[in-house]
Amino acid sequence: MKKTKLLALVTTLALAAILVLGGCSTSNSNSSSSSSAKSSKPITITYWHRMTGSWDKAQQKLIDKFNKSQTKYKVVATSQGSYDALQQKIMAAAKSKTLPTMAQAPYTNIGDYVKSDLLLPLDSEVNSGPNKLSASEKKDIVPAFWATGTYQGKQYATPYSLSTRVLFYNEDLLKKYNLQVPKTWEQLASYGDTLKKDKLYTLIFDSSYDMELEGMAYAAGSQFVTPKLKVNMDNPKTVAAENTIMDLINKGYARTAQEDKYFSYPFAASKTVFGIGSSATIPALLQQAPKTLHWNTALVPTYNGKSTSALAGNVNVVFKGASKAQQDGAWAFMKFLMKTDNTAQWAVDSGYTPVTKSGVKSDIYQNYLKKVPQFKAAAEANDYSFASTIFAGYGEFRNNLLEFVDRTVTNKSDPTAGLKDLQTKTEKTIQENK
Repeated sequence: MKKTKLLALVTTLALAAILVLGGCSTSNSNSSSSSSAKSSKPITITYWHRMTGSWDKAQQKLIDKFNKSQTKYKVVATSQGSYDALQQKIMAAAKSKTLPTMAQAPYTNIGDYVKSDLLLPLDSEVNSGPNKLSASEKKDIVPAFWATGTYQGKQYATPYSLSTRVLFYNEDLLKKYNLQVPKTWEQLASYGDTLKKDKLYTLIFDSSYDMELEGMAYAAGSQFVTPKLKVNMDNPKTVAAENTIMDLINKGYARTAQEDKYFSYPFAASKTVFGIGSSATIPALLQQAPKTLHWNTALVPTYNGKSTSALAGNVNVVFKGASKAQQDGAWAFMKFLMKTDNTAQWAVDSGYTPVTKSGVKSDIYQNYLKKVPQFKAAAEANDYSFASTIFAGYGEFRNNLLEFVDRTVTNKSDPTAGLKDLQTKTEKTIQENK
């Protein structure tokens, strides 16, 4: 599931409205009173999410499995239909003090949620009590995935539907032009002249190349925003990574998806040899690509000697206003979703990657990889993945980042000047949200 400019704008504006209207103190319309907690009925855990179609059905199977595994809690899920609708519903519920017990959320929203006093930290559940995570369970979770829920030294979320970045390649075109899957960005660029002569693109990005730029900058040691909130948008290493991408685009070797929105459409039509995108694109390609198309995936080419993968997707959070019993139930459900077989099955059914090392190694997932080898690189990318730095004002930052990318592509604006402007805007955003 890809981050979108609209989602970032909706989240930023809505959260600002909450702060102005004083809707930071929330309550839960489904909170259990002390008397109901003592009743024989299971404690209801309301859960809002954005899953639809096959994702919704697969998720409901896990929810049913959890509900049947014990009698103390009952998770009741409600799909809001999309990320935009989910965020709008959360914002409205925050103002009316009718938030659910828990919900899915893009992990980069956590900073804004915490600033608006919406979330409960999970540290007490994670580190103490009869249902805490054991040392081996903590070690089992992919470190970068766990980092998607960590903010200001506290754990506010657990990883759930997260995707890695992978390189998609057309096996038929590789064979036709006697090319290899590129190990480096330099090798990929070297194919440009040959393919351009036949009106083929070497590479097509999604509607924006921002995540590839972030990954390359990270590989060069220039994280967009560091955990200490140092901004590196106009760092020479970031500028060099930007110029590498723009060189491909300006030479006509690469382009963004433009009106196609996603690279997968021209890729399925064999208009490009390579595409870079979310591993969550794999299920879509399996359905939409012609059966005559032979394709596979690989790790993103290395930059500065490293292959990196910026994580995207959603995590599970618990809202303030939930009773202690509901907090315990929400945590029990979160922990259940991270169990080896459950995260593996969710990956199989959804197209995301398992959030634990044991999930990747499980028979469920390994048997699936034998049937659908295109997912192998997605799981391998776990080891090269990283979480974007969470901070209050991230939505505004991302809007500015996407506008910068759009200007470089559509208006051919000077990327160095654009990054300098983005540096100033980002520093201002962070300062204003402290």
